[in-house]
Amino acid sequence: MVGANKVQILPVRRALSSVSTSGSKNDSVSLSSDSADDDGEGGGPSKKTKKPRTSKPKVRTGCTTCKIRRVKCDETKPACTRCTTTGRKCDGYYIPPRKNARKESPEARAPSAPLERSLDTIKGTPTELMAIEFFQARAGPSLASYFDASFWTRLVLQISRVEPAIHYAIIAVGYLNLQRQSMGSTLHMRRPVVMNDPLAASVPLKKARSDHNDPFALAQYNRAITLLAQRLKDPDAATEVALLACILFVCIEFLRGDVEPAFKHFKSGMGIALSSLKDSKSAGKVLVNQRIRENMLPFFNRLELLGMLFGQEPGYEYPTFLEDAVPKAFHSVRDARDSVVHLLNINMRWIRNVGRRKYQGGLEAEDFERQKALQHATEDWVTKLDALVITDNVSSRDLDAVRMLRIHQLVMHIWLGTACEIEECTTDKFLPQFEAVVELAESIQQCLGEFENRPTQQATFLFDMEIVSPLYFVGIKCRHPQLRRRALAVLRSSVRREGLWDSDMAAVIAGRVVTLEEINLTTLGGSDLPSERDRIHNTQILSMTGEMSSRHSLTIWSKPDGLDGRWDIRNEFLDFDVDALTEVRLRQKLSAHN
Repeated sequence: MVGANKVQILPVRRALSSVSTSGSKNDSVSLSSDSADDDGEGGGPSKKTKKPRTSKPKVRTGCTTCKIRRVKCDETKPACTRCTTTGRKCDGYYIPPRKNARKESPEARAPSAPLERSLDTIKGTPTELMAIEFFQARAGPSLASYFDASFWTRLVLQISRVEPAIHYAIIAVGYLNLQRQSMGSTLHMRRPVVMNDPLAASVPLKKARSDHNDPFALAQYNRAITLLAQRLKDPDAATEVALLACILFVCIEFLRGDVEPAFKHFKSGMGIALSSLKDSKSAGKVLVNQRIRENMLPFFNRLELLGMLFGQEPGYEYPTFLEDAVPKAFHSVRDARDSVVHLLNINMRWIRNVGRRKYQGGLEAEDFERQKALQHATEDWVTKLDALVITDNVSSRDLDAVRMLRIHQLVMHIWLGTACEIEECTTDKFLPQFEAVVELAESIQQCLGEFENRPTQQATFLFDMEIVSPLYFVGIKCRHPQLRRRALAVLRSSVRREGLWDSDMAAVIAGRVVTLEEINLTTLGGSDLPSERDRIHNTQILSMTGEMSSRHSLTIWSKPDGLDGRWDIRNEFLDFDVDALTEVRLRQKLSAHN
């Protein structure tokens, strides 16, 4: 195993982890530009004696960065000393157009897009500018999905203009997204070769692509981490900048497919956020904490859910109690999203707790009381969401977001209903809910090309979990042969990576579970379901080390000797013929064009 000191980016990561408790005196970032004009009057000299100005006249010739920061610029060319000595990037000087410019064409007179205006003053290499352009035009809107457009398409870009660490982080995110699309995303993995290996967890996994450790992306990533560590040495460093950087670093690790460093950044950011929220003495701090709760904390709450699904243990008390998770009414679809995330996190903590005890007969009366309370809160959430949809004039895109939220609520309903049971056959009574999940996912999948303004087979990377993990859940827990195959069909038709969930990987692993469970079935029409002895109780994915790793490790728990028998634990590698899968993808593209 390679030592930590030899891994290219780990030394820089350690610099980030050392600032997990950042105290700050001034936790705000000014995003407004100093563009106000002087109030002067035209005409000849006045006979009245004007009073002397009490303040110095505003200077319009400073660099763009200093004007945004609202500080005096020393106007050193080509980059001012005030920016370069503080580690910031000087964005140069704005040259106003001549008044007697020639008449322009209608296209030139049309207001330029935000993307074009921002790139006019951004300095960098052609590759850096290309990555920034792709982030603004494609990656940011894709990351925004249904709820976070203002965050990914405005706030992140504004702060990147004055914070070098954020600037280089979005270059890395944009470049990795661009590479993902140019490579055609992941391949449909339809020809798995299974290899039994009791030591699967300890076998190094090969990577089928080199962009996992792409030199350019890593250079930008390392630069961002180094600049952030330097920035946070300043006692006036903004907590919001540290939290935003953590979100972007998690995004980079998601794109690279590295679980461990992604969750290290998440835990560091969550620690900063919770520490800041406890400190609310000054009025300024109250405003900062309000922005953190509204703009930053929801990201970390959603990352906690993803972490628990991948075996991460939260080492802190969840900041929202069950009685506060569902408000009296939802004023927007985003309110409903934040509420269901709270419910999912609270439910998942309880489900993991009872899951460790139910096979030993350790459940108590209070466990069942808690289950009823969680189920009641979930039903209350559905009622509030229905009221929002009925009374509010929601758009078509919002209706699609509502479908996605209902998918997560249905999965939560099934999971809650079976949490205290050890028989896998208990899931059979939830076939209507499984079918509803599949139908909702199918309707969303049909609209993805229209809403995301992209071809249906183009690679998509999302920060949040949407349909991939729920469909994987249907694939491994719904034992109706036709329903689970419909779920797999949606996964195979998708080209999506949602956080650490890859649609191709999910389809292949769920397909392997289906094969193992249905080995003794004589018909696939639905009249016959797998027996309890053939069903798999739990799965764990251990091989997510690269976006397109050609091999995935899978650990499977079952009880072939009955519920009172021993656990049978199987470790497998699913290895894929990459060349053959590339041919499949090319045939699909040709078929779509024809």
